[in-house]
Amino acid sequence: MKNKISSWCQVVVNKCQPLVNFIEKHKKATVLSLSALLPMTIILVVWAFMGMFPFGTKTLMAVDFGQQYISFYGLLKESILSGDLSAFSYSFTKSLGGPMIGVLAYYLLSPFNIIYILTPLNQFAWAVFLTIWLRYGAIGLSFAYLLVRRYRGLDKHPWLVPIFASTYALSGMLVSYQMNTIFYDAMIMLPLVIIALEELLDGARPFRYMLVLAITMFLQFYMGYMICIFIALYACYYVSPRLAGHDSRKKALLAFFKPLLKTLGYSILAVVSTAALLYPVVLNLMESKGQVSTGMTFKWALQINPLDILSKLVIGGFDTTSGWSAGPNLPNIYVGAFALVGFILFFKFAQVARERKIAAAIVVFIFFLSFVHEFTSQIWHMGQNPAGFFYRFSWILSFFMVLLAFQAINENPRLTWKGLGIGSILVGASALYVASQTYTYISTKQPKAVSSFVKSHRELVALLITAIFLGLAYLVWRYLDKKQWIKVVWMGLCLLAIPLSINLLSKGYLFTQLSLTLMAFGFVFLIFYFGPKRLGFAILALMTIAELGYNAYLSQVTLGYADAAKFSDAAVSVKKVTDAIQKDSSDKFYRIAMTFAYSNTTPSLISYPGLSSFSSSLEGSTIDLFSYMGDVGVNAATRYANGTALTDALYGVRYYVDRKDYTTEEVNANPDKMYFSRMTSRLDIPDNYPNTVYEDDRYVVYENPNVFSIAFGTNSVTQSIKFGQNNPVSNQNIILNSMAGTNVNYFELFSFSDVEVENMTETTDANGQTIYKRIDKNQLGIIRYKVVPKSNYTYYFLTPYLLKQTRGHVSILLNNQWLNNQQSYSQKQLWQLTNNTEGQETVLEFRFDTDDDVNMTGAGLVRANGQAIRDVVKEREKQSMTVTNWTNTSVDGTVDITDDSDVMMTTIPYSKGWTVTVDGKKVETKKTWGSLLSFPITSGEHTIKMHYTTPGLYLGIVISLLDILFIAYLKWRENIHDWFKFRFTNKI
Repeated sequence: MKNKISSWCQVVVNKCQPLVNFIEKHKKATVLSLSALLPMTIILVVWAFMGMFPFGTKTLMAVDFGQQYISFYGLLKESILSGDLSAFSYSFTKSLGGPMIGVLAYYLLSPFNIIYILTPLNQFAWAVFLTIWLRYGAIGLSFAYLLVRRYRGLDKHPWLVPIFASTYALSGMLVSYQMNTIFYDAMIMLPLVIIALEELLDGARPFRYMLVLAITMFLQFYMGYMICIFIALYACYYVSPRLAGHDSRKKALLAFFKPLLKTLGYSILAVVSTAALLYPVVLNLMESKGQVSTGMTFKWALQINPLDILSKLVIGGFDTTSGWSAGPNLPNIYVGAFALVGFILFFKFAQVARERKIAAAIVVFIFFLSFVHEFTSQIWHMGQNPAGFFYRFSWILSFFMVLLAFQAINENPRLTWKGLGIGSILVGASALYVASQTYTYISTKQPKAVSSFVKSHRELVALLITAIFLGLAYLVWRYLDKKQWIKVVWMGLCLLAIPLSINLLSKGYLFTQLSLTLMAFGFVFLIFYFGPKRLGFAILALMTIAELGYNAYLSQVTLGYADAAKFSDAAVSVKKVTDAIQKDSSDKFYRIAMTFAYSNTTPSLISYPGLSSFSSSLEGSTIDLFSYMGDVGVNAATRYANGTALTDALYGVRYYVDRKDYTTEEVNANPDKMYFSRMTSRLDIPDNYPNTVYEDDRYVVYENPNVFSIAFGTNSVTQSIKFGQNNPVSNQNIILNSMAGTNVNYFELFSFSDVEVENMTETTDANGQTIYKRIDKNQLGIIRYKVVPKSNYTYYFLTPYLLKQTRGHVSILLNNQWLNNQQSYSQKQLWQLTNNTEGQETVLEFRFDTDDDVNMTGAGLVRANGQAIRDVVKEREKQSMTVTNWTNTSVDGTVDITDDSDVMMTTIPYSKGWTVTVDGKKVETKKTWGSLLSFPITSGEHTIKMHYTTPGLYLGIVISLLDILFIAYLKWRENIHDWFKFRFTNKI
């Protein structure tokens, strides 16, 4: 029997020998390929378990990916295929319009985006899948290339390279913030930057380093900025050994700082070479994020409890509840037990200079300080606290830890009893702390599926556990190279583990996240104690793969993902409508609003001039304008949800798209269709939009014949209006009165017919604010506002500004149906309640389940005289500009000013990039209402041309060209030097 097995094994070996020979011959290519394929395979298995597309119906679009990025990819596709590249400079799909250089630089420069350009809109789910999946492979490949090129990855344990490449590719922040794949290109580039940086510090020519850093900054300037900070830290770490071995401090400091100063100079040259992009981006950021920044204020206080970071070292330390939106949160630095232990062992076993170990410890401390101290964290985030997705630089620490871990593991470290004891104590103490706290992303019990299986197969599970530990006991006795009494101790521990494991498993504690984490660390400690031989390394590799996969699963499974079929249907069906509008409209310029939306960035996705947008580069002045009008303008987004007869006309909303009502039976019969919920209650559409211009089985489009063009004549009084915060009624009244020269309350504040409360007490505090509090904590608290209109006007609810404090604890109904209006309060909003319902009661009901005070101060009823507003609009419309031609970056037209108007108001957000000529002469532009572009005009007929050029573009191009020419000169000078050196050497 033994001979047969031996013979069979020999046959297998012989059969596999060609493959073994091939791998040996192409070791580098094999290792690099595996380093790309392994993380791709792990994440593919994770997605299959999650039911992600193409294995299920859910796309990988979650959070900002579905709300922002996918729409900008649609814009990219449309712009490239249509040949109209002006959308990369300015676009009217960005709210009322806005510069796009920030969007281009932040979202769209990745080469992976070519996939979106080539993929049909209705198949974007495939593009989403491929662009994320391929990036995981590219990250692993890039890190493996670093290990092979700089750290002898092929010499001792080549198989370690794919494992550590996967550890970096699937580290905590990468799998947790997967919805932000715009960051991934920087994660691909960092290992390449480090390769070029190390070679530069070792004396190589600087041109490769400058090229790689310039590409990094070009692809993703935001994460590239963080990489630049890390370059400074890493360069100090790398050259730290040069402080030793000198006979004077001066020589030591010179040896240390000279390469650093050279690196600084070359880094500046690399970054400046991208000024054609970065300089306009900086100017744009000053108009967008810079406007809402509160600035950096130094404080000694810590923003998080440092010990809570330990919870992020547990498998699955991320979820949708606490993972990204609220902050400050915790840094995602998970790298698995193998890499984390290896990182710690670096300081003991790595064959590097003592100075480099000290420098590494300093670098890690700086990261730690950046996590716990707000001011330091803001430095990494360009001087601001991020709007969600906190500690966006934490992946760089993961990179550093994995890199150091590889250097230690490559030296075959072995733990002593002392090391094993210290490690066990530290891990145990950390686990006790984590267990004593409450984290939403760490469950105290093992998965229910595991417990159910154990309950149904008790005998089988007990037998399996017994077999495992008996097998371990045998291996200990047979192969452990230790004294006999040590073998006995370890065998005893194996036998003791049998009843302990069975008991913990039956009670639901053996396979909790914390228990699995402890087991992983235990395996690593034991293998490094016994000596990491081939079997031990194989166990560590398999364990790491399972650990990384399970961490990715837990980190991603709680997020909400868009349905692939529904997204496709939403995009295609609505695009059909907006394309029909743009094809058939006789007007040259207009905007389209909708009672529904897939996201705030739908206008960019399917290319139409809308009013809603959401991006990090959205101008704060545009957001403020929406808020001043009682609409939704908050947190880098605008949404046209609370329109009035005035704002419809003012913004040029000629077309309003509504979805038709549907039944539950229709929804159930068509699971792949997107049935939108309304986000606004526009009951006045029949009055303001009397014409139906398009209709199909799902959507209907109404036209408003009385709206302003993109520019219209008015007076300097209107131009000089200063809006008040939280006062949309006065703001809209002052616009109308200034335009018409009247003193009329077009919008009036009224009292409610009645206010009822249930299970609530009403008090007035010392500041005169109206406060409600629940009486019975087991029952909902209810406030009902009743309205019985005494006219056929339009009635609005003026929201209390402080109602935002109860967000998540309030439900709102209008006439016993859920209120459509978005409940987002940056300032007071106007929610339309009823229109043309004289004598009919309308009830707005708030239901609270919060124990906190409910502040309803400022809640009001507003009545709007729609006909009077429309009369003002019709009169002012006579001074509107007739648009003859327009693109994203130019608007041409004529106007005949027949009254005393001396100002042309536009609904184009102000930017220094706009130049305006009237009858061929350039005129001065001005920011009006803190947001919009205006310019002077006189009576009579005029030809107007408006043109947009990205501010700073030409100067940026000049700076880039001069910088590149200087770099080329340096390259030429070195080549000439080498040529003379070669000639001289040959003559000698």
